[in-house]
Amino acid sequence: MDAAARPAGPDAVTLTLRASAAAAHAGELHRAVSLTRSALAGLGQDADLELAARVRYTLAGNLLSVDNLSAAYAHSSEALGLIPAEPPSSTWVWAAATHVMAGRQVGENETALRVARRALRVAEDLDVTDARADLLISLTSLEGGNRSTPAGRERLLEARELARRAGNAPVELRALFNLAIGSFESGDLRECLHWASQGLDRARRAGLLSSPYPREMRYLRLLVQYTLGHWDEVLRESAGQAEALPAVDGHALGPGLYVALARGDSGAADRARALLEGPFDWMARMVGGLVLTDAAALRGDAEDAVRWMRSSVEALTEAGTRPAVTVRLAALALSAVADTVAGLRRAGDGAGAARWQETAADLLAEARRSAEHGYDDVPQGPEGQAWLARAEAEWSRISAAGPDPAPWERAVAAFTYGDSYERARCRLRLAEALLAADRREEAAAEADAVRREADRLGTAPLRERLDDLARRGRLTDPARGGPGGAVLTAREQDVLRLLALGHTNRRIGEELFISAKTASVHVSNILAKLHAASRTEAVAVAHRRGLIAPEPTSR
Repeated sequence: MDAAARPAGPDAVTLTLRASAAAAHAGELHRAVSLTRSALAGLGQDADLELAARVRYTLAGNLLSVDNLSAAYAHSSEALGLIPAEPPSSTWVWAAATHVMAGRQVGENETALRVARRALRVAEDLDVTDARADLLISLTSLEGGNRSTPAGRERLLEARELARRAGNAPVELRALFNLAIGSFESGDLRECLHWASQGLDRARRAGLLSSPYPREMRYLRLLVQYTLGHWDEVLRESAGQAEALPAVDGHALGPGLYVALARGDSGAADRARALLEGPFDWMARMVGGLVLTDAAALRGDAEDAVRWMRSSVEALTEAGTRPAVTVRLAALALSAVADTVAGLRRAGDGAGAARWQETAADLLAEARRSAEHGYDDVPQGPEGQAWLARAEAEWSRISAAGPDPAPWERAVAAFTYGDSYERARCRLRLAEALLAADRREEAAAEADAVRREADRLGTAPLRERLDDLARRGRLTDPARGGPGGAVLTAREQDVLRLLALGHTNRRIGEELFISAKTASVHVSNILAKLHAASRTEAVAVAHRRGLIAPEPTSR
């Protein structure tokens, strides 16, 4: 029981409901649930039925926010049962709208659709504009329009306008969130950024930045920036949110953790584990599962990768429905399993490889089911299909007689929708397969593309894997004069050495007896040849490629 204790009388119950709404708007979701339960406990035997219904559907809405779905459906059912549909009332409409959302979450779609259609007619008759908006959002999915389709988007735009006219910011934010995520699901990342930014601006003006839908939209906006490869921007915005928001969770930290892991930050996995502590939070569990599965795969620990994948899917499954992220988790785990199988085969352990192949087949089946049955039980959009293509390519490493470039070519093409990092990871595997097929020029071209992207993103682990492949396959780095690149001239090597010492163009010119302008031209040429965006990055790339001799250490 919350410190507010049990309210006594209808006025106290109403005040507690207001406190619950304030807590929900501030992002204190578990406190909002506790306060609403306190209000429910304070209802007397002779409580007004409308107030009793309002308490129950408010509690149902709060329980949905903390992913307690079955309890939410039970309370929304009670709320709807307390108020007769005749004569029509706005209380019944809102009870129905909440019951529709709860029913949708627990898989009671037929009930939700029937109630939603009836409630929409009543809301139109009573001119309850914001309830109409809320019901239209629910019906977008229930009637098969789907938020990622043009028809679904039109209905959501109508709902957004109705909520705006009614001045109901929470319902307007729900419409904007669905517009944003629908754009993401259809592969339109720029449109997703547009709607997410509009939603966050609306939440800021309404003082609702910590409420559930803005939290989702913050994550979505950061995720799009991560996907497009704007990683420094992700880290800056994540750091700003950590300072500005009272409670930082998976919504704010997720994409920043993805960047940290990709860049080789050894603490990323520990921070992901910390997200899993405390009360269950769906988003935190998803982010933690993704980071920990990928971290295990990157260090070659197939057992840990599969364990995290399976435990995450189990925890995130709602009402028997696997989460859409299952396909991504399965593909990540498959990469670790494929590495393990390859190692066992090299060691001559055919039995061990066969055991892992059974696990891989199960993971591939999970990936295929997930990609085929996404939101609203329709096939997932470009992101899900890209992850499926990667899962199929990872499976080809296990099942095929030898490395096959074709599945990796399909995976690279699938990630062209926008995910620069995953596309680069697939291109590295493609280069490996092309080398094995003795298609060296194509392999070198793919390696060059990976090198440029890895250096742009600053992902040291990917760059190290590429360098290892280049050494084993004798693929020459473009900076050293290999295919697709140019050699640094002797003068450029002199300039690079002085650049590494932190010298300005003027100082470089003085050291080499050239003008500062000429030194600047050499620096620009070096940046272009090393595919670096800055002097600092050029020096880092040069050190990594062995273009600069290490300074002698003192004894």
